[in-house]
Amino acid sequence: MKNSIKKKLLCFLILISSIFTEAYAQGSDKIDSLRKALFETKFDTNRVKIYHLLSKHLSRNDNQPLLARPYADSAYALSKKIGYIDGVGLSYLRYGNIEKVSGNHQLALQYLDSALTYFTPLGDSSHVADALYDLAAINRNMGNYEKCLPYYFRVLKISEMENNQLSTASTLTSIGIVYRLLKQYDSSIENYKRALVILDSLGNLTRMATCLNGLGGVYGDMKDYNQSKQYFIRALRINQELGNDRESAFQLANLGHIENDLGNYQQALDYQLKTLAIREKIPRKDDLAKSYRNVGEAYFKVNMPSKARQYLLKGLDLSKEINSMPISRDIYAILKDISAAENDFKTAYNYQTLFMQAKDSVMNEESIKHIDELQAQYESEKKDQAIVLLAQEKALNQQEVQRQITIKRAFLGGFILVSLVAFLVIYILRNRLKNQERLASKNKEIQEIDFKRQLTELEMKALQAQINPHFIFNCLNSINQLILDGDKKNASRYLTKFSRLIRMILENAESSEVSLKNELQLLESYIQLESLRFGGKIKYQLNLMNDIDLDNTYLPCMLLQPFIENAIWHGLMNRQSNAEGLISISLKQKVDQLICQIEDNGVGRQKAFELKKSSVWKSKSLGLQLTEERLRLMSKEFKKQLIKISDLKDKAGEALGTRVTVIIPIS
Repeated sequence: MKNSIKKKLLCFLILISSIFTEAYAQGSDKIDSLRKALFETKFDTNRVKIYHLLSKHLSRNDNQPLLARPYADSAYALSKKIGYIDGVGLSYLRYGNIEKVSGNHQLALQYLDSALTYFTPLGDSSHVADALYDLAAINRNMGNYEKCLPYYFRVLKISEMENNQLSTASTLTSIGIVYRLLKQYDSSIENYKRALVILDSLGNLTRMATCLNGLGGVYGDMKDYNQSKQYFIRALRINQELGNDRESAFQLANLGHIENDLGNYQQALDYQLKTLAIREKIPRKDDLAKSYRNVGEAYFKVNMPSKARQYLLKGLDLSKEINSMPISRDIYAILKDISAAENDFKTAYNYQTLFMQAKDSVMNEESIKHIDELQAQYESEKKDQAIVLLAQEKALNQQEVQRQITIKRAFLGGFILVSLVAFLVIYILRNRLKNQERLASKNKEIQEIDFKRQLTELEMKALQAQINPHFIFNCLNSINQLILDGDKKNASRYLTKFSRLIRMILENAESSEVSLKNELQLLESYIQLESLRFGGKIKYQLNLMNDIDLDNTYLPCMLLQPFIENAIWHGLMNRQSNAEGLISISLKQKVDQLICQIEDNGVGRQKAFELKKSSVWKSKSLGLQLTEERLRLMSKEFKKQLIKISDLKDKAGEALGTRVTVIIPIS
């Protein structure tokens, strides 16, 4: 029961997220055009490329990794099917980027290593650079600085070779970050300023803000706080103007660090709390773990140890989850100081031990120098040992000769034994492979059918994720209109019925198809909802023919709702008389098709056009367009007209309403 509730809540959150994505995300026109092109493209390499572009555009937004995943799955499956190696490699690259944005570092590293394995032999420099850049960024977040710089330098070489100025500037910025972490401040500033010159020439404000933020951090580490604050404030202003919340959070956090270093602890706490409020809305586990650490430290500085411990433990759990040793190290240090201040020296000692273990695992300049010294010492000792061994070697020569003869005999016997075993293993494996090939040949046809079915289901899920937010958005608009009209009583009743309707949608969300009985119950609830908004002047009647089995006839959820919505909004809503509006729904079954006729006594298409409303007849609404695409995915006859619209008129030619006939393939 708990798992079911969690699934329903997750579906609802995804639906609401989709509403805001469609309404506000940049590049939505590009995504819509790609989705439209998807239905006009065959199952070939061009279709794979469209899948990748959709996944790439959706994963660029921090709130979109869940929506990007189905398209990456489709690209991978189709690439494997048609033997498109570049497509498989790009799928691993997309998976790695999605997991990186989600904060799943270990899984992201596995996918990116696979992508690198695909593209390196092909010499595809741009894709190799993409994989290397993400690998470097993840290792940097995990504190593996010794692995970062080689990746970044390879990316820089590729970018300069291809004269890609934007990639060059981005890589220089990242190198500046790593040099700052290694406390090589002059090198860090040099790389940041080189990047800033390029970005200024390109007019790229977003990347300029990132570069300014990095320079502010370097000067802060050098205790030049005035110059540091100036860079942070410049970066913050740019990101606030661009509406870039994640980057704004970085500047707020950095300003908090400056105030902390200056002893202004309350101001530091205010900055860190503002940062945390932003990062809790963005699914980036590494950023959130850092904010928990910063807020905990700020509360400790204002003498609120219990509050500080609460946030620090949250950050510690999250840092362990994402395997970020630098964050764990910093949190152990703060927890040690809190325990010591409370005279709990046993706990303080334990945290100090954990701090030292974490610190030793993070590579820095001191550890590199220490390793070099140990290496030199080892080489010296190795030479001394060699002199001793040379002196002993002459005395052991005779024994060694005899030992070699014994080893050769043993080796010969072992070789014969191993050869026999290898022959038996090869014989068994060959027989097993032959059996597997026979099974593969028999299952090939079944796998092809399975493959097409899986692709269709993935595309249907993508459409379902769009139609439900569209419907919810329209219902919320209706509630908003009642509130604006001052009709609070009906607004409350509308909201109650709407919540029941949402519950029905969530209950149906677990299945790709629902029974016709459930679909008709949902339509009845929706019509009651709209009738309430129009003062009870909307009635409907349902006519079932051919003894349709409502419980055992299945179709996708909310397939008929857009037609009812259009009948109300574009037909009945524009009626001038006070007579009741009527919607008639007729259903009859014909072999494996369900024929549905929806009639209304509204104003008709011509009158709706004259009133200049946003009519479905003038340009298809999003709901009707998505429904038509869903019907075509279900139908084997792609060229057949599945939706037919006609006007109802009297003998004098006056409009009596509209009739919509829908042909639905059923199971």
